[in-house]
This record gives sequence, C-alpha cells and structure tokens, in this order.
Amino acid sequence: MKKKKERDRSFKLPLKILWFFPGLTGLGGLIAAIYLVDTFSLFFFVLVITLLYIGFWIYLTLRIFRFNKRLVNYFRRLLSGDFSTGIHDISWIDDEITLITNLATKVAEHLETYDTLRADRTALSLRALEVLFRRASRKIIMADFDKSVFKFTKPLQQAFGVEQDIFSFNVIEKQPNNERFFRQFLLAALKDAQVKEFTATLELPIRNSSLELKFKFVPIKDRSEKVRIAFLYVDNPDDDPDD
Repeated sequence: MKKKKERDRSFKLPLKILWFFPGLTGLGGLIAAIYLVDTFSLFFFVLVITLLYIGFWIYLTLRIFRFNKRLVNYFRRLLSGDFSTGIHDISWIDDEITLITNLATKVAEHLETYDTLRADRTALSLRALEVLFRRASRKIIMADFDKSVFKFTKPLQQAFGVEQDIFSFNVIEKQPNNERFFRQFLLAALKDAQVKEFTATLELPIRNSSLELKFKFVPIKDRSEKVRIAFLYVDNPDDDPDD
C-alpha cells in the first residue's frame, strides 16, 4: 500500500505578502493627503513625500525580488557543477545586495579554480596510471567500471595471441565460455568488494582464444566504498603468482 503523504500543517506566509504592507501604507497616506489636507502647500508636500515613499518601496521591492531570483539560479548552477557562473549586478549601485553578489561571484571563481586543479590532478594521475599499466611486465587486466571496459597489458595480449588491448564488458560477457569468469568478476566487484582469487576460463572474441587462468581481483574504491577500477592479476593455474 502506498503511504499517504503527511499534510503540511505549518502556516506559511510569503515574504512578498509582508512586503506589500509598506506600499499599502504609502497608498493610505496618498488617500489621506487627497481627502484630509485642506491647504494646497501642505497637500503638495504630503503628496510628494508619499510618492517618494511609494517609489522607493517599489525600487526596493523590484531589487530584492530580482536578487532573490538570481541567487536561486546561482545556487542551482553551482549544484549542477557549473562553477563558471556568478551573479551580475548593477555596477553603479553599492549596497548590501552588491556586497553579497560580489562575494557570491568570488566563491564561484574559487570553486572553479579548485575544480580545475582537481581535474588536472585527476587527469595527470590517470595518464601516469595508463603509462605504468602499458609498461607492466605482468599479465594484468584493468577493469574500468566507469567506461565498462577491460584493458589488457602487453604480456596478456601475447598470451592470447591478439593485438587488441581493450574489450567491453558486454563483449566478454557474451562469450559462451566466460559465464564463470564474469559471474565471479561481478561478485567480487559488487558484493565482496575486496581482494579475491578465483580460477576461470577467459575467452576472447578474436580467433576464439580461450585460456584457463587464475585471477587475483584487487579493487580500487572511491570514498563511498564503490569499486571504480579493479586490477585482475593473471597467472596460469599451475604457476605461483608473484607477490
């Protein structure tokens, strides 16, 4: 059964409604000036003051409500990962809203700088990992869960007699002799998420290559303990694996 949504019994009074009270006060003053003031000079003075009051109120209303809209859009863009954003304000006005917009723009600039540094460091780490992986002397498979691909080192390519070094998860899964390998691989990655050894047949779609191998699954996790990359160290079943 679907749970009934709890009714929100809290009293909500939008600030926009509250903001209309000063305007109504000014309008009341205008009406009073028309009907209650009997001398023209006093009437003119009250009329000018009231119109200035209403005009200033309208200006504040438009400025605050427009700023609120820009601020909400600013935070939405930040949450979506767009750190190149900012809040643009009227250049010739210098008040509290201008101060907040300038600070918000500086925050976005700092976040963009940190994001660029993070992206550069991540890219550098990935390039270094790629270079080390390609120059590895051991038979290793790198499983990239973000791209859903297996990458083979050169010694493993030579063991299978293939030149291709990248195979998708889907292609490996579809090979008829890979049922045990792929099942153990998914269990190690999604359920166990820790170092695990198993023996299985691995078949490639090229030249119908198929070998019985021993695998050592070593996961690399992110902060949420989710496996993002895994290394499978490959040995023949009769060989002693290297430490």
